[in-house]
Amino acid sequence: MTVQNSDTTTRSDPTGVGSRPVLSMLSWAASILVLNVLLTGLERRQALTLTGPFVALIAGALLLWAVLIYWWQVPATPSIARRVTYFIAYVAVMALLGLIGVWAAFWATVAIHGL
Repeated sequence: MTVQNSDTTTRSDPTGVGSRPVLSMLSWAASILVLNVLLTGLERRQALTLTGPFVALIAGALLLWAVLIYWWQVPATPSIARRVTYFIAYVAVMALLGLIGVWAAFWATVAIHGL
């Protein structure tokens, strides 16, 4: 029986630890697009009325999801400076992904439902 040491075997894992935060953040951004298209379709068919509190609830859920991604996926470090740097980089990337998600959601809604 041969025992393989994990240090000696180098294998590319597409869903490894390094790609988990990226996949989580991309799925968060894609959910903005999907939610917008679905909710706009329901509103256009008068099956659902989008009110301010309902939209705020959805925005709060997306914000909570972003916080949980940071909590679970961003590595902990003993240095407070590095942790602050990770937080600033995470907020900047999530803000950019959020803008891209809203932009894509707008154009997908226009393409599917019209203005």
